[in-house]
Amino acid sequence: MAEHTDADDDRPRNPRFSCGGVAKISLLPSNGIFLPGKIRDLSLGGCCVDTSVPIERGARAEILVHVNSASFRAVGEVRGIRGNSEAGIEFVYLSRGGKDLLADLIAELARLQAIIHQLKAARRETESESFRKQLEDGKLLAAMLSERFRSSGGPVPAESSETDQVAVATPGENPTQPLVNPVRLFI
Repeated sequence: MAEHTDADDDRPRNPRFSCGGVAKISLLPSNGIFLPGKIRDLSLGGCCVDTSVPIERGARAEILVHVNSASFRAVGEVRGIRGNSEAGIEFVYLSRGGKDLLADLIAELARLQAIIHQLKAARRETESESFRKQLEDGKLLAAMLSERFRSSGGPVPAESSETDQVAVATPGENPTQPLVNPVRLFI
């Protein structure tokens, strides 16, 4: 049987969806000061927020969330901290209307994420088809060059000048001497 640890309690239980949005956080008991935050991701159970001021783990806060055109208020508890500015907040109280709004928002984010995954998959498929075509074109070119080389009766002797000191062998002349085609790089 698997052991239950405190770390298991801190893991998100719902799928998270990356999104942009803003949050106003008021630590409880409230002193009337709101901390601004940027929503990084959202789930039915909570959100991850970047804040300019670190929040302690275990702190309770009222959080006003604005994502797309949706906005709702929740009471949350900071369950995880990453670095100095990222806080994972679990929603511990959400009104019925807030729950419905959050569920609709999560459904929309899930739909958008599915579309993005489809577009990425289509792009990868298009890129692999293009690469496959380029490989086939390269094989065709190699076959054409190979055929042209064979049909010319082998290597074509290069024009030699008195300064060229490269020996050119023809097939059958000296089997131990390698076949060399001199190439002039600068003409």
